[in-house]
Amino acid sequence: MLLRELQKRLAGLYDAPAEHDVYDFLITDAQHAAALQGAAATPATDEQLLVVEEEDGVGISLYLDRAVMERLAERCPLRSLSEENLADYCTALEGVSHFHYLVWSAGRARHVSLLELELQAEVDKYASAL
Repeated sequence: MLLRELQKRLAGLYDAPAEHDVYDFLITDAQHAAALQGAAATPATDEQLLVVEEEDGVGISLYLDRAVMERLAERCPLRSLSEENLADYCTALEGVSHFHYLVWSAGRARHVSLLELELQAEVDKYASAL
């Protein structure tokens, strides 16, 4: 339950409670992520927040590559963060950060830019890795 713990830590760091569980929105199958985007090719990255604006809200899915999740299960960064799992940890944390920030903002009818999501994720990766 690594992603849930990462989400919990971000929520605590910013006193921004998690309103939705990241696992309810997680996709680890690249073909499924491509299909949701209407793309023929699989995502070019190991992490991607998929967002669709709808009349009554926002549709969200978080794609994290299955191989990243498997490697993190083998070398859990919550037990030991090292050069062996740092890149995968940052990938997962970036996805959780994007998800958490967007959900938190949407719950307050606040618009979010791609720049905000990316900047927040960089801050979150730095603060969490420390």
